[in-house]
Amino acid sequence: MREDKLRYVSVSSINAFQADRLRWAYAWLENRVPRRTPQALTVGKIVHKAFEKAFTEGIGVGEALAGILPPVSPLGEEDSYQELKTLIEPLNFWKDDFPIEATLEVEMPFEFDTWTGIPFRGRPDRVAVVFGKAFHIQNKTIGASIKADNYISVARRNMHELLYGWYLRGKYKEMGLEYGGTLYNVIRKLKYRSMARISKKRLVELGLPEDIDQASPLLMPHREILNTPEEMFLQTIIGMDDRQIESAREDLTILSVEMERTADAYLSGRHIPSTRGADSGYYGSSIDAYTPVFLNEVSLDDDAYFQDREETYEHE
Repeated sequence: MREDKLRYVSVSSINAFQADRLRWAYAWLENRVPRRTPQALTVGKIVHKAFEKAFTEGIGVGEALAGILPPVSPLGEEDSYQELKTLIEPLNFWKDDFPIEATLEVEMPFEFDTWTGIPFRGRPDRVAVVFGKAFHIQNKTIGASIKADNYISVARRNMHELLYGWYLRGKYKEMGLEYGGTLYNVIRKLKYRSMARISKKRLVELGLPEDIDQASPLLMPHREILNTPEEMFLQTIIGMDDRQIESAREDLTILSVEMERTADAYLSGRHIPSTRGADSGYYGSSIDAYTPVFLNEVSLDDDAYFQDREETYEHE
């Protein structure tokens, strides 16, 4: 449903606004987003849900992921489905490297005023007591080509960590608990086992029929391990920097004003410029989903191309 005003801001909406104001208006005011989502985003969201399910139900993450996945791949999602299936086994080895003394909250929405009259909304993955302090535990999935040390280093300027940290520090200070920062739980999307064909000789050694389907789960434990769980998982602490927090809060104040003005202009029918350099996709190798809308070739109302945005920051 189309909004009649800007109701709140979040880190996700801020990132979208900074990337392209017109695409942001389509996603956050018209509430229409592309039906096809990038595979990396799909995999990351499902793994995120698996961790949430594991923490709330007290089960293994691999077990939780297996319980989320449907028996067969949804239409058009075969690549994501197969990638998620290969993560089930290594995620069964996942464990907290830091001493989790108590889990304080999981996926609990919050809201605070941005000092401009527009609320900021968030939803921490998990807040737990570690070393006697409250930490925001963030579940992240990153591609095999991303350098983990670079990813961790730039996290110190991530608006998500800084604004969430500011809020959580104040919340738990009132409860007499010091805030320690963010604890990153990073899942590197490396291939755990080889999927190369197993020779007939090896099948005989294993006591399996020579014509067995090479995709059979019976063969999985016998395939070569390419990357160990220790190589696939990384857990580290992102410390708090008061100067960076204040800078992020100033950014939030300025950006929320700009977002409200842009929303008012868009909803009143005034022209909003788009980032034309984004028309060919993030990597410049495809056509962005909104580009056909700009060219009047597709309508935002066409459910074959777009769907209603899922509200993930509903305040409770």
